[in-house]
Amino acid sequence: MTDRIFLAASELPPKPDPISGEPRPPRAPGFNKEDKPPKDQDRDRDQSIRRMPTPPEGEGRMLEWYRHSQRNAIFSGLLAYAFIVIGVTLMQGFNLTWMTFWWTWPAMALGALGVYSSFRSVECAVGAEWIKVGKMWVRLYELTEIKARHRSHSIHLDFKDSSGRELTIKSDDIQEDRDMWDLVYNGILHSVIAGDAKTNGLVHSAFKVPRPEGWQG
Repeated sequence: MTDRIFLAASELPPKPDPISGEPRPPRAPGFNKEDKPPKDQDRDRDQSIRRMPTPPEGEGRMLEWYRHSQRNAIFSGLLAYAFIVIGVTLMQGFNLTWMTFWWTWPAMALGALGVYSSFRSVECAVGAEWIKVGKMWVRLYELTEIKARHRSHSIHLDFKDSSGRELTIKSDDIQEDRDMWDLVYNGILHSVIAGDAKTNGLVHSAFKVPRPEGWQG
């Protein structure tokens, strides 16, 4: 995929067929998880066919999906619990008296449970022309607004399509699967270059999305 600043509509990669999913898009730039293991060896992803998400009603079949495994979610929850304990201890100047108050332990457990739940609740699914997160979804080649924003030490992507549907997703969650990111990026690319979708600067700087040929800020 090109790293050029500008791109003409005639140079866009083809859209995948909504039924066959072919041709698959070329490898997209802006990917930051090159160290991910092959899908069938990734212990951090849910491999259960029973828990696979379904496409939006009336849309083409699902091509890729990702959900954190229960193992990964439990580990993240325990890690969060450890960080909370260390953080409170530091705030108390290494005075461990706070540990004698019974209510601190359930409060910290709730915090850790929140982290666990956040990992298990994120479920991304992508088709040739759509992306779905939970029950929310948008059409990738009909995006009218694409905004990238820093939130909680991560970059989130805000999508809005021509039907007014909106979706917000952490970029790290899309990039848990390389093929999923390629499909999403191709839709973003078409929406920006051929569809004149509104963007902000972070979309282009963080994910190397070119601007339409002849664009003038």
